[in-house]
Amino acid sequence: MRVSVSVPIYNTSRYLEQCLNSLLAVHSQNIEFILIDDGSTDDSGRICDEFTARDSRFRVIHQSNGGSAVARQSGLDNSNGEYVIVCDSDDWIEPDIYDRLYDAAKATDADIVVCGYYSEYEDGRSIPSQVIFKEENGLVDNYDFLKKGAGSSWVKLIRRSLFSKTKTSYTPDINLSEDSLIIYKLMRGNPKVVQIKANLYHYRRLFGSNSYTNNITMRHIHQLRYTYDWLKNNYTDSIYAHIIFQRAIDLAFACLRAKDLDAAYLKKFLKSELPLKSIFANRLSAKSAMAIIEKTFPIPFSQFILKSLYKFVYR
Repeated sequence: MRVSVSVPIYNTSRYLEQCLNSLLAVHSQNIEFILIDDGSTDDSGRICDEFTARDSRFRVIHQSNGGSAVARQSGLDNSNGEYVIVCDSDDWIEPDIYDRLYDAAKATDADIVVCGYYSEYEDGRSIPSQVIFKEENGLVDNYDFLKKGAGSSWVKLIRRSLFSKTKTSYTPDINLSEDSLIIYKLMRGNPKVVQIKANLYHYRRLFGSNSYTNNITMRHIHQLRYTYDWLKNNYTDSIYAHIIFQRAIDLAFACLRAKDLDAAYLKKFLKSELPLKSIFANRLSAKSAMAIIEKTFPIPFSQFILKSLYKFVYR
């Protein structure tokens, strides 16, 4: 088996058929699609069963709801492919994505191959997006990948043995930033990373939906903090200081979007992790400017500023 594609699914029946039809259009037969129905209460389970009956490359696992990280781990545990990748159940793919990623992996003996994607908006906009990493002799610079490439498992084909080599697994209940945490863990194995400069995945942007990223609460902030603390505690060399600083900025920014924000928690985090001297020592960005505002003014004022500038800062 060349590639195992895990599809974590929870109540996405509105979009699921488009996702699975795009997988059905993949020509390769040496591939498996593992559908993880994570306790869906809509028609998602039935749709999974229908596609499993239509094509032997599809398998379905019906399980009680455990969250995104548990579903991803279930897909990984049941994979047989030399390489593994995730496809989110409300997205869709180009039919040649997995062949192109796999061919690049075999041609270079890479552990990770990454490509670009399109952000797909409900108003019809389709915006290409790809981080271009620094390269040397055709290989991605691992520091640059750690700095800019964490997250988005759906555009990263990963050698399955890299998980066992680095003793990496998903952390239950870490359902926001779980993909970033996985990349941080895998990068400890100093993998060989290559990139394909092509957009081969379609990422559906659903503002106002029930996704974690659109409905952040303090429960999710604590999950982000778990990932931040793990990074800080495991990448202790000074060369990683800027990466850790940027993750702290991201977390402070996310706090302002929490519906049940604990202002005291945020103020404590800003004081301990983002002193003003560290902010000014790094290049100023929109998010770091917001951190300065958070430290200087009352939190409700910062939330008002964010709400006013939201469409420019978070897209």
